[in-house]
Amino acid sequence: MKLVECGELYALLHEEVRSSPTFSQKKLYILKNVIPSNFSIDVDGLQRLMNLTRGEALILLRECRLWSHEVLEEISVSSYIRPVFKLAGIGGTFDIIHYGHLILLNTAFRLAERVTIGLTSDEFVKGLKKSHAVREYEAREEDLKRTLREHGWSKRAEVMRLEDPYGPPAADPRYEALVVSLYTYDQGEALNRLRVSRGLRPLRVELCPLVIAEDGKPISTTRIYNGEVSPDGRVISGQISGG
Repeated sequence: MKLVECGELYALLHEEVRSSPTFSQKKLYILKNVIPSNFSIDVDGLQRLMNLTRGEALILLRECRLWSHEVLEEISVSSYIRPVFKLAGIGGTFDIIHYGHLILLNTAFRLAERVTIGLTSDEFVKGLKKSHAVREYEAREEDLKRTLREHGWSKRAEVMRLEDPYGPPAADPRYEALVVSLYTYDQGEALNRLRVSRGLRPLRVELCPLVIAEDGKPISTTRIYNGEVSPDGRVISGQISGG
């Protein structure tokens, strides 16, 4: 049975597993130490490795790793899960919007009633020294807002121009959470240190899952520009044997 067909039961299981006091520690461990060395691990494998119940293994694995063909199902089933925060923040360049971006956005809207999305300015992008050209802010903003409308998120979102690594969450006490990827987790920790230095409570730093393409490697904008995979994780013809 597909998860979306038992969405309410999945939501209850999700809430129960996330309520465990060790949930965040287990999730961080799996993302840092398990998934990078075994992208294809399944529920049974994670259950044995971590000595988990099957329900824990299912939720933790989907919180840490999704195959590209699971992304739309995950977005659908997430509609059954109640947000636990009022305001969360995310940031990114959102150059070519791919399934990894969709899951970043979905994680944020699943966790929070409202989400501020910091979209890097053209000036900020220049300092990031990307390995590929990046489209202008207006084009990226248009695509991002269209994506938000397509998935029913636009009324809960605010898109703002991001001129520095931290944006409004560094100084605004209303924020409760920051959603990051494994690759930007350290930046989230740095933002919390900045907040604490300003007398603010640290944010809950929430990790979104890695999204794996058909070839068993994570989807990224660089891989899309290189012609390896499509934004939805399909392998471009002739690329499987070459990695």
